[in-house]
Amino acid sequence: MYKIYTNKLGIPDGLYHKILLIMRLTTIICIASLIHVSAATLAQKITLSEKNAPLVKVFDQIRLQTGYDFIVTKSILQHTKPVSINVKNAELDVVLENIFKAQMLEYVITDKSILIREKEPSFLEKVVDALTPPADIRGRVLDDKGEPLAGASVKVKGTSKTATTNNKGEFFLQGVNENSVLLISYIGYQTKEIAASSSLSEIRLELSTSKLDEVQVIAYGTTTQRYNVGSVSKVTAEEIAQQPVMNPLAALAGRVPGLVITQTSGLAGSSFKVQIRGQNSLSPTGTGVQPLDNPLIVVDGVPFAANNSNINQMRWLASPGGGEYQNEYGGTSPLNSINPNDIESIEVLRDADATSIYGSRGSNGVILITIKKGKPGKLSLQGNVSNGASKVTRTMKMMDTKQFLEMRREALTNDNGLRNIFLNPQFANFFPDFYVYDTTRNVDWVDKFIGNTASTTDANISTSGGSSTTRFMLGSAYHRETSVFPGDLAYHRNTVNASFHHNTMDSRLSFDFSVNYAIDKNNSAGNAEALQAFTLAPDFPELMDSQGNLIWSYKGISFSSFANNNPFQYLKRKYSSAAENLLSRFQVSYQLLPELSLRSNFGYNTIRIEENSQTPISAQPPANTVKGDASFGNNNFKTWIIEPQVEYKKDIGNGKFTFLAGGTIQKNLNNSTLINASGYTNDAFLGSVSGAATTRASGGSSEYKYTGIFGRVNYTMANKYIINLSGRRDGSSRFGPGRQFGNFGSIGGGWIFSEESVIKEAIPLLSYGKLRGSFGTTGNDAIGDYQYLPTWSPVNDINYQGSTGYVPNNLFKPDYSWAITKKLEFGVELGLNKDKILLNIDWYRNRCGNQLVNYQLPTQTGFSNVTQNFPGLVENSGWDFQLNTILFKTKEFSWNTSVNLTIPKNMLVAFPGIESSPYSSIYIVGQSLSVINKLLFAGVNPTTGIFEYQSANGPTIAPDLLIDKQIIGNLDPKFYGGLKTNFSYKRFQLDLFFEFKKQLGVNYLYSIYSGGAIGRTQRNLPAIMLSRWQNPGDQSDIQRFSTSLTDNGFKAAQYLVNSSGVYSDASFIRFKTASLSYSFNDFLLKKIKMQGCRLYVNAQNLFTITKYKGPDPETQSLYGVPPLKTVVAGVQFSF
Repeated sequence: MYKIYTNKLGIPDGLYHKILLIMRLTTIICIASLIHVSAATLAQKITLSEKNAPLVKVFDQIRLQTGYDFIVTKSILQHTKPVSINVKNAELDVVLENIFKAQMLEYVITDKSILIREKEPSFLEKVVDALTPPADIRGRVLDDKGEPLAGASVKVKGTSKTATTNNKGEFFLQGVNENSVLLISYIGYQTKEIAASSSLSEIRLELSTSKLDEVQVIAYGTTTQRYNVGSVSKVTAEEIAQQPVMNPLAALAGRVPGLVITQTSGLAGSSFKVQIRGQNSLSPTGTGVQPLDNPLIVVDGVPFAANNSNINQMRWLASPGGGEYQNEYGGTSPLNSINPNDIESIEVLRDADATSIYGSRGSNGVILITIKKGKPGKLSLQGNVSNGASKVTRTMKMMDTKQFLEMRREALTNDNGLRNIFLNPQFANFFPDFYVYDTTRNVDWVDKFIGNTASTTDANISTSGGSSTTRFMLGSAYHRETSVFPGDLAYHRNTVNASFHHNTMDSRLSFDFSVNYAIDKNNSAGNAEALQAFTLAPDFPELMDSQGNLIWSYKGISFSSFANNNPFQYLKRKYSSAAENLLSRFQVSYQLLPELSLRSNFGYNTIRIEENSQTPISAQPPANTVKGDASFGNNNFKTWIIEPQVEYKKDIGNGKFTFLAGGTIQKNLNNSTLINASGYTNDAFLGSVSGAATTRASGGSSEYKYTGIFGRVNYTMANKYIINLSGRRDGSSRFGPGRQFGNFGSIGGGWIFSEESVIKEAIPLLSYGKLRGSFGTTGNDAIGDYQYLPTWSPVNDINYQGSTGYVPNNLFKPDYSWAITKKLEFGVELGLNKDKILLNIDWYRNRCGNQLVNYQLPTQTGFSNVTQNFPGLVENSGWDFQLNTILFKTKEFSWNTSVNLTIPKNMLVAFPGIESSPYSSIYIVGQSLSVINKLLFAGVNPTTGIFEYQSANGPTIAPDLLIDKQIIGNLDPKFYGGLKTNFSYKRFQLDLFFEFKKQLGVNYLYSIYSGGAIGRTQRNLPAIMLSRWQNPGDQSDIQRFSTSLTDNGFKAAQYLVNSSGVYSDASFIRFKTASLSYSFNDFLLKKIKMQGCRLYVNAQNLFTITKYKGPDPETQSLYGVPPLKTVVAGVQFSF
């Protein structure tokens, strides 16, 4: 027989059975323990409420409540369906079963992890899927307000099958498996995932809260930052509303990378200097004021007729000119007529991808202003009323009476010619500030003239509403702002804004019409001398009697015998203007096919200003022959434009294709007249030309015609690869035959590398990442109209046989053509921690060549110059940075910040033959166009107390202006930008904004030493000048005071304005804006049938941190009005 051996490895039979029993008991105990632990785990309570949420979002919520981690690959999640669940205090196993019941997934719980894997379908499920035919899917995509979204993309997840919604928001997909997932996306809205179903009805999209998905208006369309390969920045209506400003340009200062906004004066109605990424062109003449490269300004698709050119012809307080006033660009801004409260957004376009489709018009960048339109819904009424006050920000402290008389006495005694006369009592009347005026009197004339409080009032009201087919908006606004100067000086503006939209029931045909109308009235003073009124001697007598009449003498001494005179006369020399702005736009669109639409835009803009300047008899020193003078001016700007377009959109393969083509026909007109009238014998007739004894008239007219065709092709593949091509062919009437047309274009590309699965898995912190670049060309035809033709002008003073004479203006020169700007840019955009941190970094280089200049001719030709192209090359390069962060966000409190920084560099790269040209004294190759090539100021000689300058032979008081100049620096900002922070707590919101700029600027000494000898007249000086040199050994930057016009001090002072001595650090940090608001509870508002109500306090230019030697580092003028500090309080409401 056989013995059967068991496999006991030599263990005795009894011991073996004991071991086996112990193992069985241990297993039972372990199983019981695991069951207990599992039951405790699965018994954890979970509360969830989600609707159509991504599965990964539900995982996050479970992890936060249980501490369990989910282990799953990205590829598996790509094919999951959205989840809808609503449970309260449910167990984990119940929740997991709920969320996985509709998924082709299964899970396994191991320790503190939940492993997710694909579920293998059963044999029965495979049979059912095989026998179930694909379904046809129909649906309708709506926005958050229930309005249809035309052009939304509907895609079957994981396939190339796509559809686009029509004007009704409808889509159709044929042959879709009902187990599939649909992805619905639209610009500015959150992408939504829903399960495919043949019974789909309406699908509502929610607005995206990510800045990446914020809608950006671009040339002839819209996009988002996420899919834009161009350089575009946006300032929203909310940001504009937080600033108490009357000009929309003021709302952009410091908020946009690459954009420099400079206020020329703090007076209402004054202009702004605007530049995007530096100066590209040379001065046409090589003399005079350098024309600024203004960007193209487009309002609702219509080019603004006057762009950013000053529209006034006459001088007033905001346009005193250069010289000691240092305000060459001052004037009346045409954009005053646009109410900031009517603006929906302002986009700034910088690089070639964004601007080349505008051709020559976009060579200096583009600013797009979008006006608010009517929105569908029930009829609503919105209002906004505010009132506030303004004061000047920074001024220079002037000498008091004791200091002033000390300065005057010292200056007179240092003058060998006047010392003895001053000390001789019989000449006391020549020095009334010492011997006649009340020397115990001490008046702060700064406070008297520009220290007044200006008031500002705004009232806006609008109504809007409509249906899905028809909607409208009608609004009106009033603005009034008084002056810091004494007298009845005020600025008024009335505006009307209306828009209307209608589309047919099938949404194929639509019409849009909008109109904006504004009337501006400005009452100011017409003589720039009023800006120097604060330099009166502090002991100067009263200027007006109790009846308001001007006083012209004191104790028998006439004020007109001295330079100061009575400065109130300048404020009584009135300047008034009345401007009208009409801007209208009509668009008709037709959806020919679901993917193909036709539209045409028709735009018209006219700006008209009437000016009147008066010099009354009553505002002049009494004399037997005094007569009144007046000037009358009209300046009219008109533009009309027609732009037909065709656009084709279609989802092709795994991407979206867009094609745009169109044409432009534009015409600009400018007509002006100016009449100078004199010899008025009665002030009552100053408003009429017929009341003058003599008149002299002048005028001008110009016409500009522009035409072009343009196109754009865009393809975005798999939501991560983007290519954009733009092209334009322009024709300009400013060039002669054969030279009128130019071709421009750009190519841009982007790669959203954060969508790559490798990047997603390797860098989970990176939520968004994009590389982009662009290169392209734009043109420039910024010269006078029809300069290639020989033109003539009448000369009123020359008569020939009883007829008016004519003189030639220019030679026939038809061979010049477009200046060309080549733009290159690379950028990287990063989003971290679910886009809570967004960083944009751009590097750019713009090169402008084939410059348009006026070439100097020999005098023998009878002409001073002729227009031609020149091979000068100007380069602007630099870095733009933008950082947005969400530092803290809960249901009740949030804290956001945003900072932008630009580091620019401007350089003249090439200028052949510059040494023998008139430009040799202005530009230097290798340096900025704003180079300061001046004498090097060596300070004050401690022995003589006289200004000295560096020369080839050492310090001297008489340098050679031709050979002793040195490069001091330039006036370009070294860097600039802004910092914004926002706090919100419950219904309170606080917004703070700071603007900063590092720069060199002209200081107060330029104005002081442009006016002659120090202390010679009764004009007061800044108290800072008391640190002057007085005795040998003194160390000072101010030379000794002297009234002499012949001594070495006077001679040396003549060089100061041409030296580095009048330049100093003009860097600043300005607390630009503060806004505090409170929104009332909706529950309370409903009881009084209000939709909303918000109380707010807004402030502008609260304070400035600077070491600048002068009143304000932005305006940089001793005799100018600095930006005003404004505080307003208001209420915004809606019904």
